[in-house]
Amino acid sequence: MTPANLRRLYWTLRLGMAFIWLWTALVSWYLYPHAESLAWLRRSGVTLHTEQVFAASCLADLAMGIASLLHARPWLWWMQCALVAGYSLVIAVFLPEFLIHPFGPLTKNIPLVTGLVFLALYEKSHG
Repeated sequence: MTPANLRRLYWTLRLGMAFIWLWTALVSWYLYPHAESLAWLRRSGVTLHTEQVFAASCLADLAMGIASLLHARPWLWWMQCALVAGYSLVIAVFLPEFLIHPFGPLTKNIPLVTGLVFLALYEKSHG
């Protein structure tokens, strides 16, 4: 792969990751029913300050999207890997129906993490 193509891949993935985080924050806060999100959090063991945890998770998604656009660093991509892995583990354990969901909301995180690893390694070698 030529350096120019590698750079295009980097920017495509970087913008794609930013979009995913920003879209998730928007949909979670404005479009998806809060009651259902709060019920999922409660099923996952978040029974105290559930509304605040929900708001914090939306803000974290927003922050990850903005940081992906404006402040890309290897540690950012590794942090996103950890966040995706953490979310995925909690969902797999407490909401196992998502493991076999036909739209694959959890299994799609595997290529997402692969893209994040690429971004972290690219940043490290080209930063």
